[in-house]
Amino acid sequence: MPSRRTIVGLLAMLAVVFGVAAWFVETQVNTSPKPVRETAQVEVTQYGVDQSRGRWSAVAGYVIHNEKALGPVTYTVTFGFGDDPASFTKTVIKRVRAHGSYTGSVSIPWDQREALDGVRVLDIYGTPD
Repeated sequence: MPSRRTIVGLLAMLAVVFGVAAWFVETQVNTSPKPVRETAQVEVTQYGVDQSRGRWSAVAGYVIHNEKALGPVTYTVTFGFGDDPASFTKTVIKRVRAHGSYTGSVSIPWDQREALDGVRVLDIYGTPD
């Protein structure tokens, strides 16, 4: 029959093992990527109205910066065009590597045939890869 000292030692060792396992599950296994929400990471560089093939389009150039995340991030960015940006929107999804940037353009049909009053970033949502 094991001594009282051996039983207490085994129980203490089991408590330490289960404590370490619980810590590992809590901090390593159940971690899900946290979304990144910062509008400062997307910059509209230029915008205007363009006509090609007989159709008018509102066009905006933009840059997405991923300077804070440690790895690549997939961004979902919603742009709003004109005076009422909620009426004319376009959403793009782009993956940007760590400490990198992505330069692109976005366009929508523009039947107003008038100057574009501006393009705004309405929402940005990033998910680490």
